[in-house]
Formats: sequence, structure tokens, C-alpha cells
Amino acid sequence: MIVVSKEMIGAAFDSYSDMVYRIALNIVRNREEAQDIVMDVFMALMKQSGFNDEGHIKAWLIRTAENKAINVVRSARITKTQPLDELLANTVSSPLSGSEHDVLDMVMRLPDKLKTTVYMYYYEDMSAAQIADILKISENTVYKRLERGRSALKTDLEGEVI
Repeated sequence: MIVVSKEMIGAAFDSYSDMVYRIALNIVRNREEAQDIVMDVFMALMKQSGFNDEGHIKAWLIRTAENKAINVVRSARITKTQPLDELLANTVSSPLSGSEHDVLDMVMRLPDKLKTTVYMYYYEDMSAAQIADILKISENTVYKRLERGRSALKTDLEGEVI
């Protein structure tokens, strides 16, 4: 059992803060909000008593980041409309090439269940078993969601080519 300590939180922050930020940013689409969510997630980590292993910590961070980001989107903290100059100021500059960024945008437009599964599998390099454990679903459901997500992405990509 891994006990939550200052050293453990520091190590977890060093290892996983970028991942938590990417998850939050992909949901809220605002840098400042994503940074706030990272801090909220690690503050919540301080209140935890312990974890079974390193994988449990990572899974907890993913779920917590996703839930906090969804709560922010549903709350009044993010308005549905933004002035154009503010929107351009908050635009994320990505190290991804144009086509890779386009595919990530397509992934983020998938329905929530598919988006989460596809993102975790391809962008966080998690196995189907790990995803199933985190999302509390069967491995077969993970594979089915991946299949549906790939099919939807293929349809979107073929639609852009034509």
C-alpha cells in the first residue's frame, strides 16, 4: 500500500501533472481552467489515505481530472460564448503537426464514452485491461468502444477527403 505523503504527491505531480493537464484541457478547452483543474486534482490527492500501487494512483488521477473538468464545463465557470480576441488568446499551440491535431480534434468530438476510451488507448498508451479497470467496464466493452470510435473517425476522415 502506498501511503499519501508529501514526497509521494511531489513524485506524482512530476510524473502525471502533464497528463492531468492534457485531459483537463481537452475537455474544458481553456488553459487557465485546465491549470486550475490540475491544482484541484492534486489538492484532492492530498486528502486521500492511500493507494494499492502506482497504477491505482494514475487511474485515480485520470478519473478525478476527467470528473473535475466535466464539472467545470457543466458549471457557470465557463460560458458558452467567448469574445473572439479572448478565444484566440486561449488557443492552444500544439507540438502536433496539423493532421495529428486535426485527428485529436475529431477524437474530442466523439461521444463521451467513445472519446474517453479512444483517448486513453491511443494518447495515454493504456491497455484495454487498464481502461476497463478505470472505467469499471468489461474489456469487451472497451474493444467495442474502440471499434465504434475508429469507425466514427474513419467516417469523419473520409468525409473530409471527398
